[in-house]
Amino acid sequence: MRLPSRQGYLGFRVLGFLKLLSGLLAVVLGLVFVRFIKHDPGQSIERLSAHFGLDPNNHLIHRLISALTGIDRSRLRAIQAGTFFYATLHVIEGIGLILERDWAGYLVVVATGSLIPFEIYEIVQKQSLVRIGILIVNIGIVIYLIVELRKHHAARKKSAA
Repeated sequence: MRLPSRQGYLGFRVLGFLKLLSGLLAVVLGLVFVRFIKHDPGQSIERLSAHFGLDPNNHLIHRLISALTGIDRSRLRAIQAGTFFYATLHVIEGIGLILERDWAGYLVVVATGSLIPFEIYEIVQKQSLVRIGILIVNIGIVIYLIVELRKHHAARKKSAA
């Protein structure tokens, strides 16, 4: 069912555009993983760093190459599949929120809410301001969507009565 078009649902559209953007970025990352599966990741990183004028002898570049070359092809395929799943989920959520569909709100609540325990676990393992910030934002998104969806259902019950 479509949410009533009100200014209060501007947040749905904003979240929808952000989800759509993150989904499209994930598609790009997935395509990069496809390229890495077909080619040697270390050589690809060296070519990319040279293309962007970065020093190929930089310790950060070497650390990235070491990390990527230690990943076998089956793990790269799993990362690629997860990335495309993530992208598909975010594109669906984004389009649904932009179109102000309440099912999209529920989907975001379930998907985002289900990741909150993992985010808390990550914070317990290694605290960082970025992780804490992401957790706070995700909890805020879930609370906002629950409140707005409850308002929508209350308005729907009131109009049906």
